[in-house]
Amino acid sequence: MKNYKKLPIPKTSAWDRKTWRRYLPIPIKLFIQGVHNILRWIPTLYRDKDWDDYYITKLLQKKIEHQREHLVQQNRHTLIDYDNFWMTVVLNLIEREHEEYYNLEIYDHYQTDIKFVPVPDGEGYTLEQTYVSGDINNYVEKYKGVAKRIMKLYPEVSFINPEVLARYIGSYNQKRCRDLIFEILKRKSAGWWD
Repeated sequence: MKNYKKLPIPKTSAWDRKTWRRYLPIPIKLFIQGVHNILRWIPTLYRDKDWDDYYITKLLQKKIEHQREHLVQQNRHTLIDYDNFWMTVVLNLIEREHEEYYNLEIYDHYQTDIKFVPVPDGEGYTLEQTYVSGDINNYVEKYKGVAKRIMKLYPEVSFINPEVLARYIGSYNQKRCRDLIFEILKRKSAGWWD
């Protein structure tokens, strides 16, 4: 899983830098910028599919990467460190969303052996899971507050087996991750401009 770090902020701003682009006529600058945009988006668009929400958030992730890089490189306003921080947080959350980090986190604490066994007197297979190693209670203890909230939300589910509770915790945390992405975007993204 990719882990984004805050970009280093340059000591100077775009206002202080004298580059050859500064002296080009505006139509030529816009043409160069457009070609640059097309070339950097080609790999992302090539891998894009119309299948599910993964590709929507992948495009969003790439856009935030480009925008963060531009804003930090230009360094034109006083809140750039703040914007850099929140953009990095969103990029990491999107990465965790793509990797199903919270749904799979349980397997850092609990391992099973999975076998597909043929069904007697029929066609197909059944899934059998056997406990191998680990301590699921450590995982449940790590998210004690979430566990209490889940037991309140789903009183009809029996949480005698800690594995069931752990799976609910993983699903709940994954949903919170997705909600947090869009909550941060809703509150912060209007300020991400140059």
